[in-house]
Amino acid sequence: MADLTHYSGEAIERAGLRRRDEAWIARQLSSDGCRIVPVWRGRSLLTEDAAASLPARGARRLLETSPSEPIFLGIDEFGALFALDLSHLPEAEASNLTPDGEFLELYGVATRLVRREASLLSHAAWLIHWTRRHRFCGACGHATAAREAGHVRACTNADCGMLHFPRTDPAVIVVVEHEDRCLLAQQKGWPGRLHSCLAGFVEPGEAAEEAVVREVGEEAGLTVRDVRFFATQPWPYPCSLMLGFYATAGSGDLRLDDDELAEARWFGRDELRAPDLDIELPRADSIARRLIDRWIARG
Repeated sequence: MADLTHYSGEAIERAGLRRRDEAWIARQLSSDGCRIVPVWRGRSLLTEDAAASLPARGARRLLETSPSEPIFLGIDEFGALFALDLSHLPEAEASNLTPDGEFLELYGVATRLVRREASLLSHAAWLIHWTRRHRFCGACGHATAAREAGHVRACTNADCGMLHFPRTDPAVIVVVEHEDRCLLAQQKGWPGRLHSCLAGFVEPGEAAEEAVVREVGEEAGLTVRDVRFFATQPWPYPCSLMLGFYATAGSGDLRLDDDELAEARWFGRDELRAPDLDIELPRADSIARRLIDRWIARG
């Protein structure tokens, strides 16, 4: 577990086997240590660069008036944690829930959070995002209702009854190596001089390793071998699981996909260590940066 990345390593017990026990969930929700992790229009509540929560006993009105059900996240050393969607509140009312709290985009502040807090907030935001997008059944169009403490959405149409589960989209991300250099690229539309690893979603019927080979071939025109797994990272923007790899290119000749990439080139370790590097590397909370830093350190 040494390679756990930002947004993982959450210090709570998810207690998945308890989600079907409605009486137990109700007791947790009314317990003294229970807290609410609110999400407002996709934003997370923070206080001085720390994750904020609301004592459930003091949030009864919010729990009773919210059109959404609380979603059980798990239990930590203090008590139970539930996510609650407060998007129905006016901005002014949401802003006044805590004296020093503020609802902020997690993407903009996650690098300032310790891993545990980033993980908790992403867990809550992820489930709220999924819930808001599965209020109706994709098979018949009828409304869905929460089951298993919010971790399942069940179609209310008796002739359908389909169950919907939280979605995670797997994507591969890879440092490609060739002759002691690594390939970094800039996607079209990225800000400034940001360069990162090649990445792409795993397609249906495709292994992650196959996706690495395909994506590198499509985007950079390279044939790669020796695909090696590194680590994974939940990426809550909005609901991906990043699968990190290293791979070796048989040639350094690039043929870029002009629809995807604005620029790509090979970098040596000394170049990436240099203080006057002319590109910007990925943000510190990303598995892309972990992959690059580990590659530099290996040399």
